[in-house]
Amino acid sequence: MDLRLCFENKSGVSIDDEHVFQHYAENYLSGFTVEWAGSISISHRDKRTHGMQPLWQYVIRDASIACRDYLCEYLNRNPMCGYYVHVYERSPGHNAVKIY
Repeated sequence: MDLRLCFENKSGVSIDDEHVFQHYAENYLSGFTVEWAGSISISHRDKRTHGMQPLWQYVIRDASIACRDYLCEYLNRNPMCGYYVHVYERSPGHNAVKIY
């Protein structure tokens, strides 16, 4: 399965520079093998703020169930300062499903 992590900035927080955000996020996700995937728009019903700006995203390819479970546990106990993290799981032949 692939996991897509989307980072929605909280009110008053915005890192507009791609390289600055990459440094911040890759430090936060240092225990995971992640791939930078640029920006993406997600469904308004999935967002927690009303802004229309795209979200930064990373992908974990070919993630195991243990990786998925550990990622969700990590996000629960160690929230990213200034950002909401949305996680979507996609298995071959299936549509992506929001899991976090």
